[in-house]
Order: sequence, then structure tokens, then C-alpha cells
Amino acid sequence: MTMTATERITVYVQARRALGTTATLQDPHLTPEGLRARQRADVDSIRATVRAAMPAEPTAPDRAPVLDILRPQTADDHATLTREREKVRALVYAGQDPSQGFEREPGMRLQDVIANADRTRLAAILDDLEVMPHLLVHDDRDRLLAAYEGLIWDRLTQVDPAALTVAEEEREAAEPAAWRAVLRDLADHGEATQESLSLLHRADPDAYRLLIDGDRVHIDVPGSQGGIPLLLADLTPSGA
Repeated sequence: MTMTATERITVYVQARRALGTTATLQDPHLTPEGLRARQRADVDSIRATVRAAMPAEPTAPDRAPVLDILRPQTADDHATLTREREKVRALVYAGQDPSQGFEREPGMRLQDVIANADRTRLAAILDDLEVMPHLLVHDDRDRLLAAYEGLIWDRLTQVDPAALTVAEEEREAAEPAAWRAVLRDLADHGEATQESLSLLHRADPDAYRLLIDGDRVHIDVPGSQGGIPLLLADLTPSGA
């Protein structure tokens, strides 16, 4: 049976509380070895509950077929994209002397060109992006290339039905993927990492806020916040 976000939040908060209790457990009737065995058994039980709440691994949508179709296939395609590349460069580098080299984009910002581009122009920009002059010399080239590729994809979803279909599939897969990451971190480390929380925030902001609020309000066992990761780091995960 598929669990709701509310049910997974409940599992998360209850598991964190149980881990906090286990991390701070003291029993004068147990030897140190006996206490550790009790903690191990409790952790194994908590982990089993958390892992049972993990959704199935979603199938990751593939953008490649949509992007591959943008590549020129015929001589006419190459000619069309060449004309579009020339137009884009004319817009972006307007007013700059080519003899001085292109180290900036004094005309239209490339992101503005992308925001108004049709499918053909997007194909031309994507094909030309790596060798655009101002990007060749940029100090943060890789980050900027990734950012522009993201903008191109976002615009493509607005003008290409095939891209929109993939984007919708990505949105559907994002929530279960985020919950798998959050609950996997909880089972392995006793808490969600910043990376998995960021995934959940992007996929379901409301669930993210409820999770953070629930964790803050209900994890009130003294010493548990620091004790939980230390306990799980000290115990060898069962089945690992």
C-alpha cells in the first residue's frame, strides 16, 4: 500500500524519537556489553521500520531522446542552425569589436535570448553553447554552462510537447526519490542529510516544512541530537 507524505513524516519523527531514546538508554541491570546488545537490537528494529516506509525506486525519465532530436540530422538542418547561431551571436555580442575578442556579452543577455527562443533557436544555442566566446574565457565556465543548459531545458518544456512530457515524468518521480533519500539517510545515519532534505524541499515544500517542524518539536530527549549519529556510527549496520 502506498504511504502518504503525512505517514512517512510520522515514521520519520517516531524513528528519530526512538533513536534518541536508544542513544541515551541507561540500565543499571545491564553490563556494558548487554546495554550495547540492547541498543543494537533496538536500532535494527527502528531501521527495519524506516526501510519498510521507503517508496520503490522510481524510474528516472530520460531527457536524452528529446535532446538528441534537436541535433542537426540533414544538410538543411545544419544550414538552419548555422543561421540561428549567427543571429544569436549577433544579439549577444552586439556592439563589441570582434578584433578585441569576446570576453563579455554586451548585447542581450544570453538568458533573455533563451527565454524567448523557439525550438529551432534553442537547438542552435545548445549546439553552440560550449564554444560561445564569452563562455570559453569565463572563470566559472562549468557552472555557467550547467546553468544555461538548465535554462534551455526549462524553455524547451514550454515549446516542445515531448520535453514537457519528460518534465512531468520528472516531477512525478521527484517525490518518491526524495523520500527514499531522506529515509535511507535516517536508517544509515540517524538523520536526513542536507542533500536529501534539499531534494524533499524541491519535490514537496509542504512535506519538507512539516518534517522539519515535527523533528524540532518532538525530538526532545536530552542529549539525543548528538547521541543519535554517534550511536549509529558506532554500531555496525545489520546486513551492511
